[in-house]
Amino acid sequence: MSKFQAQEEEIGRLKERVQVLEDRESVATKQSGEDAPIKGRSNNEGEAAAER
Repeated sequence: MSKFQAQEEEIGRLKERVQVLEDRESVATKQSGEDAPIKGRSNNEGEAAAER
């Protein structure tokens, strides 16, 4: 197997893994309902405070 083929296979595996993780994240967001935006804002405010 050439180096190029090995890289192409690895890219394919990584793309599949990303899709699985994105699907899992989507399910988690749906389950948490309206909490997700609130948590996101809280995290952003904490990061902004830490940068000051």
